[in-house]
Amino acid sequence: MNNRKKQQGFSLIEVLVVMTILAIIFGMVVRNVTGGQDKAKYKEAQIMVKKIDQAVQEFNLDTGNLPDSLEELVSDNGDSMWMGPYLKEKELKDPWGEPYQYSTNSQHGMSYDIYSYAKDKNPGGEKLAADVGNWQ
Repeated sequence: MNNRKKQQGFSLIEVLVVMTILAIIFGMVVRNVTGGQDKAKYKEAQIMVKKIDQAVQEFNLDTGNLPDSLEELVSDNGDSMWMGPYLKEKELKDPWGEPYQYSTNSQHGMSYDIYSYAKDKNPGGEKLAADVGNWQ
C-alpha cells in the first residue's frame, strides 16, 4: 500500500510559469496603452493647430493684421479692433507641454506657420514624432 498523501498546492515551477505568463500579458497591455496615449497626443496637437489657425484668421479679420506672436490671441495688444481673446492661455501649449511655434515667415508657402515639434521636441521626426503644422 502506498501511504503517500496526494500533493496539495502548486509546485514552484507551476507558480513561475503562471507568473511569467502574467508578466508577458501585462507587458503587452502596457505597451498598447502607452502607444495609444502617444497617438492621442499627436491627434490633439493636429486639432489644436487647426484651432490656433482659425484664431489667427479671426484676429486678422478683426484687426487687419497678423499677430506678431500667439500671445496676442490671448491678451489685448492695444488695437481698437481687437475682439478677443481668441484663445485661452493654456491652449498655447502643445500636449507635450511645449509652446506652439508661430512664424510670419512661412517655410511652406503660406502667410504664416503654426506648428508643434511633437513628441521628440525637435524639428523633423517621423510618424508620431513628426512635426504637426498648419500646412499639412
